[in-house]
Amino acid sequence: MTTTNNTLPLLASYTPGQIEFIKFLQAHRSALTVYDTCTVSRKDLVELLKTSPYIAVPAWIAAKRDRRAGRGNYLIPELAADVNTLTVNANKRGRKPGSPNKKGRAAVVAPTQTPAQPQFVTTNA
Repeated sequence: MTTTNNTLPLLASYTPGQIEFIKFLQAHRSALTVYDTCTVSRKDLVELLKTSPYIAVPAWIAAKRDRRAGRGNYLIPELAADVNTLTVNANKRGRKPGSPNKKGRAAVVAPTQTPAQPQFVTTNA
């Protein structure tokens, strides 16, 4: 991890999927409240992602402790970075950039046959 301005952490290299996510955030920056050029609230990110092909805040942002800026805020210095200058690695793991991402859970499939109902026999003597 490298730093710019001695305060903003940048990754040494990015996957193609991370670059696509950064481009998405930069394109929708007006929908985010950005503090100190790179601090974004989780609430704003989640609201933005509800109307996007992304399901959640990516782990490379949400899970790293050095990306946290207080309670419910993330440091995303890539918002102010030129995407063309970021180093792209050849990592092929994860979701491919531009691939469809289904939101929510898989649909529940009804059983094809209904189970037999137990027969209760009552005898009145």
